[in-house]
Amino acid sequence: MTNSSTPHQEPGMTPMEFVRLQDELRKTNEELAAANEALRESERELERRVEERTHELSTLLRVSHNITTTLELESLLGLILDQLKEVVDYRLASISALEGDTLVLLEQRGGAEPMVNERESLTNHPNTLKMLEAGKPLIIPDLNADTYLAGRVRGNIVKRGKEALYADNNSWMSIPLIAHEKPVGVLVLAHEEVNYYTPARADLAMAFANYAAIAITNARLFTEERRRAEQFHVISEVGRRITSILSLDQLLVETARTIRESFGYHHVHIGMVEGERVVFKTRNAARPQDEAFQCCEDVTPIVGREGISGWVAGTGESLIVPDVMKDVRFIPSKNDQTRSETAIPIKIKGQVIGVIDVESDHLNGFDESDLIVLQSLADQVAVAIENARLYEQARHLAALEERQKLARELHDSVSQALYGIVLGARTARTLVEREPVKAIEPLDYILSLSEAGLAEMRALIFELRPESLQTEGLVAAVGKLVNAVGARYQLKVRIEASEEPGVALEVKESLYRIAQEALNNIAKHARAQHVEIRLAQGNGQLILKISDDGIGFNTAQSFPGHLGLHSMRERAEKAGGIFAIESAPDQGARIQVTIPLSSR
Repeated sequence: MTNSSTPHQEPGMTPMEFVRLQDELRKTNEELAAANEALRESERELERRVEERTHELSTLLRVSHNITTTLELESLLGLILDQLKEVVDYRLASISALEGDTLVLLEQRGGAEPMVNERESLTNHPNTLKMLEAGKPLIIPDLNADTYLAGRVRGNIVKRGKEALYADNNSWMSIPLIAHEKPVGVLVLAHEEVNYYTPARADLAMAFANYAAIAITNARLFTEERRRAEQFHVISEVGRRITSILSLDQLLVETARTIRESFGYHHVHIGMVEGERVVFKTRNAARPQDEAFQCCEDVTPIVGREGISGWVAGTGESLIVPDVMKDVRFIPSKNDQTRSETAIPIKIKGQVIGVIDVESDHLNGFDESDLIVLQSLADQVAVAIENARLYEQARHLAALEERQKLARELHDSVSQALYGIVLGARTARTLVEREPVKAIEPLDYILSLSEAGLAEMRALIFELRPESLQTEGLVAAVGKLVNAVGARYQLKVRIEASEEPGVALEVKESLYRIAQEALNNIAKHARAQHVEIRLAQGNGQLILKISDDGIGFNTAQSFPGHLGLHSMRERAEKAGGIFAIESAPDQGARIQVTIPLSSR
């Protein structure tokens, strides 16, 4: 085989032609060698780029995997920055989240100790603001260059007092964090090498920025869902607590305290509409434990004319004020730290009766979710306030009815006895002067009336206030009740009781009131001669039995005293017991209350 690198001189070829042929062949071989070397270099570069791209993709894959497996934002953002450094180097890196018009530092690598959660207004970052609006990375190849953009960035760094943080960093890049086509934050990178950040590196960093945006969005969604669950729990808890509170002041205090403790609000207070003003009282507020902090002192805004709460009370509409300093309706208090405020009307049947006012020491401290939750709480508070007012009215009416009943009883019994005593005393006085022996009869009459009046007074007083129930116990209290009712209505009452039962005072009072109601019904309606009361313990139960030999009644029909039976049943069930009654016409009546001792 002929070697192409060794030319053969053909016949007729001159020596000069042969030399030229040798030169051409040598050049061709050199060109082929250079081409082969270029090809090998291209292959090596391609392999390097494939390896680099594989590393980039595997790094992104690790980040992607971690995003899908954890919602711990701090560790996730730290991982993103650490993984980013493997493919796009930096001397300083930070990730900040956008909250309204505020940048909040979430994670940082390099520089001094990071001020995590440091907040800066976006107005202090005009270049960042433009970058977010454009939605594209902003690259400063040389921070020290004499260019307009580099000068603005340097000036902003100095203005914010961050010179030490960016010292020796020459190349700078800011990348928007975009989620669902909306900016959620900023990734900032700085490097000591001039022109280090290129469009290619910006594209790669943008991929990591997208993952950071996803992480922030997912964490926010998780936080919102968790907060929503907590809010519903608080709504339920507040409802559970306040439904049993029948004191208005206690109701307002408990509601304000629960709202503040559950949601971490700076200050919560509740005002009630009184005439033309919303009256806030210090005792109805939940506020910071700071002696310098004052609120509610003499704060009585005019409905519809003064203050944020006054406006809400006047319009009946909820209101969020993101920045109270920009709202002319805001009324500041001494040492007030309020920056934003929301107020929600408390309504009953469409009428505003009060206002829940919540304040934050941060700008933009409230959003629509706060409004929804607080409105739900306001609705519950409205129902509870109405219940408290109805209860107070019922107590007032009950007290009035009791006073009227007592007045009738005194008029029908004690006052008649006193009148008889007065007449008897006058008669006795006349007879003592004329015929002393005959004065004995009116004196005996006076004594009898006095004893009857005393028994009547004791019975009435005992109905109002059975003090012996707490001091002497249930058995003694029922015994005194039996004596008072027996003397008052000429009933023969026999009582049989074991030792004092070991139950709560509330249970004893329920049993006492049941016995009292039963004896009153018997005295007024049964026409009975004999009554028997038994109080016994056994087999883990406390049993009260009351029976009479009266005219009885049909339990399936309406009858005199049936409201009293309903009251007795309610008392028994409230004490955790069972109420039963047996009766028939001309067969008397038997009542039994059974309370399990294990549950009390």
